[in-house]
Amino acid sequence: MSYLLGVLLATVLTLAIFSRVWRANTGYQAAQHLLLGALAGYVAAVLLRNTLIPALAGQTQNGASGWVMLILTLLLILLLGMRFTNKSQLRAAGLIPLALLVGAGSALVLAGALRGTLTPQVMAAIDLHFFPAVPWFDALTVILSTILTIGVILFFQYRARPANETSPGWLMPLTKLGYWGVMITAGALLATTAGARLTLLIDRVYYLSEIWGRLSVNW
Repeated sequence: MSYLLGVLLATVLTLAIFSRVWRANTGYQAAQHLLLGALAGYVAAVLLRNTLIPALAGQTQNGASGWVMLILTLLLILLLGMRFTNKSQLRAAGLIPLALLVGAGSALVLAGALRGTLTPQVMAAIDLHFFPAVPWFDALTVILSTILTIGVILFFQYRARPANETSPGWLMPLTKLGYWGVMITAGALLATTAGARLTLLIDRVYYLSEIWGRLSVNW
């Protein structure tokens, strides 16, 4: 009976989610809220059990410095929780850990982009200059990737500049190349996402039809 109820609930939730294709409705919103709530609770439980609690407990084994870090961490967590209060003074205090999170995250993303993307491409282009024995196709790929990367950077720089500021004319072709690079990448990601969702729909329909087929045979 519990298995049958689970299958029935899974079918109802699946139909509720995919009913959004028809139009927004109460069933879709309820299923969406249930999914987001369950996901948030699961992520919070995993983070508490596998990350936060072990990290805090490990600080107590590092002597006096560990206890200082433990108290500082708990203080920052407390300040971050004040962002959910209604008092403006307490909410302002919560900006301190939030600023640290955003700053540290931005620094990690920038360092990762420099070390993992931009620097390898530049170094590969430099290697091509000193080692001309690289096959011409690989050489062309690296050169085009480097030019496209520079174009994308210039495009975002162009978008962020003030309206009254003019850019040199020789930069405009690279900026347009960066624009088309961003558009092509966004289109490819959108197509991949659409294909993945279509595959998920087909797999889900096949899964539910197989389960209901087995249940009908047993009945």
